[in-house]
Amino acid sequence: MQFIEKNSFNVRSVVYSLKKDGSRLEFLIFPMIHVGSTEFYDEISSRLAGCDLILAEGVKSRRVKLITLSYRVVKHIRRMELVTQHDGLRLDTFRAKILNTDIDGVAFDERWSSLPISLRVQFVVLVPIVVVYLFLFGTRETLANYIALDDLPSREEILSDDEDFEAFDSLVIDERDRILIEHVAKLEDQQNEAKQIGIVYGARHMRNTMRFLMQELNYRVAKAEWVKVFDL
Repeated sequence: MQFIEKNSFNVRSVVYSLKKDGSRLEFLIFPMIHVGSTEFYDEISSRLAGCDLILAEGVKSRRVKLITLSYRVVKHIRRMELVTQHDGLRLDTFRAKILNTDIDGVAFDERWSSLPISLRVQFVVLVPIVVVYLFLFGTRETLANYIALDDLPSREEILSDDEDFEAFDSLVIDERDRILIEHVAKLEDQQNEAKQIGIVYGARHMRNTMRFLMQELNYRVAKAEWVKVFDL
């Protein structure tokens, strides 16, 4: 099952609609990329407008600002002509129906402080290097080479695993997914009216989320539609 596809012409993100017989809920899955074209975010915003509830990510933390610096700088690289998710996807428009289902910033910072110091030093050193490289040489193709994502880990992901980065993934992916899934489970248990629920998270978070919806709650994919993120 694909979430983000890179082909010869563009990068695309799939939007999944999940339904279950006897359930009054429909889940719309939006695997997000944190940089894209204005048209991409406009299309996602248009689809979110039809949702009754939106489960959204968002961690208020200085550490997160460091982690995300490499893609936040992309909007300043004119040759790419891309915007960040923060600027392009105006979630404030849907403030009344947004539920932040992410980890608390203080809890994130505490967990971050427990990561191996060697890993934290790597981020402090490497993120600025990546930023400079993107400014000097970065293109849409550069970004696209690291974006494609399926439901199963790629060969490159498996080969690059080590204990330090497993601890990082446990915090940045698994712990946050656990909190999101808890919210999904509560909605399933307490459903009392028909609702279309949008889940707007980075694409890597969709592996655990889709697995939970399909394997634990027995939802099925009713529809899948591709949305272009940007041309190459």
